Amino acid sequence: MSLRHPGRKQPARQPFPATGNPALDLFHRNWQALEKLQAKIDKQALNCRDIYQRFTSEIEPLERQQCELIFALAKRLVDFTARKSFTLWQRETLHHWIHDLISYIESNPFRGEMDLAPLFHQIQTNTALHMDDEQLDYQCDVLTQMLMETCGHCPDDIDTLREMLKNPDRLNEYMMNAARQHMAEECNTVDKEEDARFDDDELFADEPLFGTEQQDAFAHARTRREQEEEARIEQLFSKSSLKQLYRKLALALHPDREPDPVMQAEKTRIMGQLSQAWENKEMFTLLQLAHTHLPEFDNLLSDENLAYLNPMLKRQLRELEVSYYGGQDGLMGAVLHKFKQSSKKKTEQAFAEHRDYLLRDIDHLTAQLAEITTLQTLKPYLAARWDQQQMRWDEEEDDMEWLFR
Repeated sequence: MSLRHPGRKQPARQPFPATGNPALDLFHRNWQALEKLQAKIDKQALNCRDIYQRFTSEIEPLERQQCELIFALAKRLVDFTARKSFTLWQRETLHHWIHDLISYIESNPFRGEMDLAPLFHQIQTNTALHMDDEQLDYQCDVLTQMLMETCGHCPDDIDTLREMLKNPDRLNEYMMNAARQHMAEECNTVDKEEDARFDDDELFADEPLFGTEQQDAFAHARTRREQEEEARIEQLFSKSSLKQLYRKLALALHPDREPDPVMQAEKTRIMGQLSQAWENKEMFTLLQLAHTHLPEFDNLLSDENLAYLNPMLKRQLRELEVSYYGGQDGLMGAVLHKFKQSSKKKTEQAFAEHRDYLLRDIDHLTAQLAEITTLQTLKPYLAARWDQQQMRWDEEEDDMEWLFR
């Protein structure tokens, strides 16, 4: 429930009064914009942290449970691939089902330490058991094409290719040896190219490389700008006005002048922050402390200080804008994209809907694992998936009819 009156606008932040000094007025406007944007960033970070913490406590355990059940179901279905009493459509439907499950696990960030390699090996081995000679020859042709594209060569005899189809370890060993050979050949090629380049370097030692002058000029200009920036900061920190600012801050924040133990501890912490900012020449931190703890802060800023500080604050404002509008990456970004909505009500709805979906799917997967233990209990599921696929194909055909009208 909001404490704000629904029909009453909150008072806006009052601008700093004009001082008659344009540089100081610009400093005040920049500083106020920074404070406003930093408050938004702090609020955004707090909101994002709360949403992510809620996700990890409420949703993530269900995500992991769902992933474990999908992995268990995939293993259960892979065991059936060795059975012979399937029609062609049943076997294809079974393999498509397994492929869908494994694809989901592969892209799931909550899969943990699940090892999918044994499942792939078992599928390949079991599949080869049911192939007749014609099917084996076809798969050997496919394997030959794949090895030629990947390795540049393949075994000549058909028996070796068939053995690779039946035994994935043989195929993996062949491809690993080919990869090692390729790396060794590349190393030899690089060594020869290096030797040739050194010979060319001696021949054209007096000629500059193409683009070297431009690269050197760019690097020199960047180094010069960095050196000028460092020199400007060094000069500012050596000025008496900033030294006076630092001394006044140190006097105001000195913990020995504070009788309250709690405030004394807080001032000790802030004093350490001040000392570190002065030692490392962290101008923005120094300004924050002065703006917070020194009422006479404005009077301590010279025109020379302001000539440097105003562009610095403008750059800082641009950096904060990038941080505020840039968003998050990775899992945090995915979580916020799904659950961080435009209102608390919509956020609650997003959490509730996803939680309900996971609970339903967990119940469904648990029931499937309990029921699918024999061919007789598996085949009705295959028939249902086959019917669903046929319906999707029919819908796709309907969607294409407009081409012929």
